[in-house]
Amino acid sequence: MSTLVSFLWHMHQPFYKDLARGKYVMPWTYLHATKDYLGMPALLEEFPQVHQTFNLVPSLIVQIEEYARGEARDELFDLAFKPVDALTPADRTTICEQFFPVPVRTMVSPYPRYIELYERRQRGETFTDAELRDIQVWWTLAWIDFDRQPRGLIEKGRDFSEDDKANLHRFAVQLIRSVSAEYKKMQQRGSIEISVSPFYHPILPLLINSRVDDPGMPVDVRFPDDAREQLVRAQKFMNAKFGREPVGLWPSEGSVSDDVAALAASLGFRWLATDEGILAKSGVGNRQNRPYERHGVKLFFRDRGISDLIGFHYMHSPPRQAAEDLIRRLKEFGDGAHVSIALDGENPWDYYPNSGRDFLRHLYDGIQNDSALEAVTFVEACERVQSERLDWLAPGSWAGANFSIWAGHAEDHEAWRWIVRSREALMANKDAPQWELAYEELLIAEGSDWMWWFGNDFSSDQDAVFDALFRHHIGNVYRFAGLPLPDDLSNPIKKNLEGRRLVMPPP
Repeated sequence: MSTLVSFLWHMHQPFYKDLARGKYVMPWTYLHATKDYLGMPALLEEFPQVHQTFNLVPSLIVQIEEYARGEARDELFDLAFKPVDALTPADRTTICEQFFPVPVRTMVSPYPRYIELYERRQRGETFTDAELRDIQVWWTLAWIDFDRQPRGLIEKGRDFSEDDKANLHRFAVQLIRSVSAEYKKMQQRGSIEISVSPFYHPILPLLINSRVDDPGMPVDVRFPDDAREQLVRAQKFMNAKFGREPVGLWPSEGSVSDDVAALAASLGFRWLATDEGILAKSGVGNRQNRPYERHGVKLFFRDRGISDLIGFHYMHSPPRQAAEDLIRRLKEFGDGAHVSIALDGENPWDYYPNSGRDFLRHLYDGIQNDSALEAVTFVEACERVQSERLDWLAPGSWAGANFSIWAGHAEDHEAWRWIVRSREALMANKDAPQWELAYEELLIAEGSDWMWWFGNDFSSDQDAVFDALFRHHIGNVYRFAGLPLPDDLSNPIKKNLEGRRLVMPPP
């Protein structure tokens, strides 16, 4: 008997589109679509015995599909391919400021021309039209999956033409169009399982009862109907898109509670996954490396140590050495054990050489050729591993087994008050002609990503953008409901940066 290993790669971006203006305010969806959203499942074509689970957030797929259809209005995407002779002075400034990826070591330094231009920018030098065109092309090339980068352009390196850029634009769109088809193909082959999160990535336990883990939470949120709606919409969307209703649930940020497990069971989910800290909080002192069961749903608790090694540490080691270390650790669990590994499926690879493909190839090859290990999907693990009964599922997330990031600061509370306030206004005006669109905006505003950046837990150079976008979504609730905007909605929620840690680099 071997050790069973289940990988869950969580694919997610905030909903960057402003529905009222029909514009995208950040480029991360399309950039990761040409790189990790396609490259990660496609890599498994080389390793048919390494089965994995990919968790797709429906609101991410909605955005990818809009780029694939050529309907996304994204100023940075357009700017990447705009002819140099049509660039305005503001365009030129934006290219110089934003078209160099922050992980310089892995995404700029490997390319001599790109690092040359980067160093010149750091010295404050100006660029010619030809040099600006090279920056545009290298920005796009650096964000293409390492296995799919057009080698002709990589080898050319510099002095790109407008034809080169136009051809690269067509290639990038083709890659984006391939994303959903790749997941569907690999699912049909049986190589992957597609699980899901709530449609717009809300923290479900807080939507159901904001005081579930902290009776002192000053904002009383009790919207179980919205929580259910977020899950039902996710199920229907994924079934229509990929031809199969997902049976697995990765609740946003691994956030669970006993009510969430009961809700998942009532909607037909067979399993859900969260962090090992929740198991200890649920009263299980000696963890068994196997699933548990509550309300008829199998519960998987990820191994935080191994997940974090992949997410934060192995990029600093030689790829083969890192893969061999992970394989050694997995084999130490012993025969019959089941190990759950869950982490972001796109963000870590920006910091690995060659988008992490060298590390992953060594890892997958080592697992596939070692009889002591077997990589299975979570639904396969449901069939293969006996579960234990859990008397109670404690509330919490994969961040400290609590919800403090999303509900522990005065700024978080202010955001939740806006959700409560706008929802009350919307529900009192159900005759509005655009009520459904207003409700859509409410569901978007319930997403976890806005609260992530409020408070003093985390910070980025885009704090003001996230703040403004959240308030704009709230404003759209009022706009589509035919109601006047509250005067105080123009006041920023973020007050200062004291005590914050800069964790998200600027684009």
